[in-house]
Amino acid sequence: MNGRRRLIGSFSHGTMANALAQSIGVQFADRDRQVVAMAGDGGLAMLLGELLTVAQHELPVKVVVHNNSSFNFIDLEMKAAGFPPYATELVNPDFAQVAESMGIRGIRVTESADLADSVRQAFDHPGPVVLDVVTEPNEMTMPPAITAEQVKGFTLYMIRTVMSGRGDELIDLARTNLRQIF
Repeated sequence: MNGRRRLIGSFSHGTMANALAQSIGVQFADRDRQVVAMAGDGGLAMLLGELLTVAQHELPVKVVVHNNSSFNFIDLEMKAAGFPPYATELVNPDFAQVAESMGIRGIRVTESADLADSVRQAFDHPGPVVLDVVTEPNEMTMPPAITAEQVKGFTLYMIRTVMSGRGDELIDLARTNLRQIF
């Protein structure tokens, strides 16, 4: 933050679906300010109707959707507690097409090479935009600090996953995340 920008959020553990709602409030308070909502796919889907508010009031909010087709942080919490994840996958629509159907500019990014140009297009557009950025579902969201209890839980999760015949999921998880390191 450079003194002219502000970061607004709930930042409470487990809070979902507030990025767009808060962005709408900020944009109503200052129509001339550039407002960006950084939304998870699960959170945006929970309050998808808020896009109608953006469209009806012609609010120039830019909505960046981190689309990993999962409740990724909940998934990680389950693993850290020692449990194989259950019911954390999402079947998402194409959020860019949903936005277009509401009269909002929609841009979908499926290749990382297209991201910079797509972000430029979004910010060059004078009205509201939904930038649907499809990301790797197996890329782990890392908490700011990792405790010994979480390491123990994650180890227990790996054992339980193998014992339940889902060892291939661990291989996919390792392949995705090790690629980020090396």
